[in-house]
Amino acid sequence: MKHIACLLLALVLTALTLAACSGSDKSGSEKSASEKPAASKTDKSDGHPLYIRAEKDETVIANFFPKNGDAVASFETEKLKDEDESAIYVCYADTSVYDRVTVTIGERESDRLAFNDYTSGWELSPGRELPFTYGKESTMPQFDRKEFPYQERNKGIEIWTPADYDPKSPEKYSVIYMTDAQNLYHPNATSTGSWAVAESAEAMMSQSDNKVIIVGIENMDGWRDDELTPNLGAPTDESYADGHGEYFCDFVVNTVMPYIEENYNVYTDRDHTAVCGSSSGGIESFYIAMEHPEKFGTVGALSPAFDLFDNDTWKAYLETKDFSAGYPRIYLYCGRGDDLEKVLYAGFESMPDNLASIAYPAENITCDAYEKAVHNELYWRIVFPDFLRYLFP
Repeated sequence: MKHIACLLLALVLTALTLAACSGSDKSGSEKSASEKPAASKTDKSDGHPLYIRAEKDETVIANFFPKNGDAVASFETEKLKDEDESAIYVCYADTSVYDRVTVTIGERESDRLAFNDYTSGWELSPGRELPFTYGKESTMPQFDRKEFPYQERNKGIEIWTPADYDPKSPEKYSVIYMTDAQNLYHPNATSTGSWAVAESAEAMMSQSDNKVIIVGIENMDGWRDDELTPNLGAPTDESYADGHGEYFCDFVVNTVMPYIEENYNVYTDRDHTAVCGSSSGGIESFYIAMEHPEKFGTVGALSPAFDLFDNDTWKAYLETKDFSAGYPRIYLYCGRGDDLEKVLYAGFESMPDNLASIAYPAENITCDAYEKAVHNELYWRIVFPDFLRYLFP
């Protein structure tokens, strides 16, 4: 994560935070294909490459959206090569101007996908939106699995390392601890696929000097709500009362982290350690980072279930925290494309104000909203590259 104390970066982050956390939608309003300007051509001088794997012999147009804006620039892609059942296309755009892209393939248009310095490409066959790394063979992510005793049962963790992981490298690896390991890697994990975190991380590493491993902790078999709900007080939904998120937090910090730090070539400082999750995993990840700011430098809370507690409860809880070791950098994301995301959006929108009540630094909070996004792995997969870009500034 190699943070550099830079006044310019701080000013930029502050400006983006004020814009994003005011409830604005970073993705802008939706535009139909007929409203887009005519596509133009790009070359390498126009910026960062975006590679698209799609059907052969189709017209492939990339529609880029600027940060905090509604305008769209449409660029024709160039076909690089044919594969057995698809083709690779490329175009270029400036990541300092654009951070979202939709891709029109014939008559079909993708969702708004992450586009930044750490994205390489997107595979966009029908019904499939998956990050990939140009020039690298796509393979099923491989991971080590380990079980530990947990509340009179066993709990599994899944440790993904990149294909070129070097246990003896002098350059150590950062670590992202994530909830819901069962949904992180396998393409058929859910009806909308997985988070594809390995593919996004591989792309990020191909575009930078950053190295990372991902440690997923399983949450399933009917225990998930109990494990991922901290007991902060009376919840707004009584069915979530008496959650044991503090036990899960202790498991991560006192069982999983020591095992990883002893057996893998990783950094052990807070600046190279992050925690991330979605929905109930989002609120629990946030809770873990607030409980242990000395261990976690960054937290990603995607579609977080902050609404389980009212604002007064959150403020009272946050006032008890000691941030003398440092304030974790917080990445918050939520959509508004289905009923559940709309419910969660209120808590997402109010959390920066709750943090401000304890003088939490505004520059340590970033909020991303996506109007169209619904509550599932497809959209967490789409936004995970944005979290990686935030994690490794």
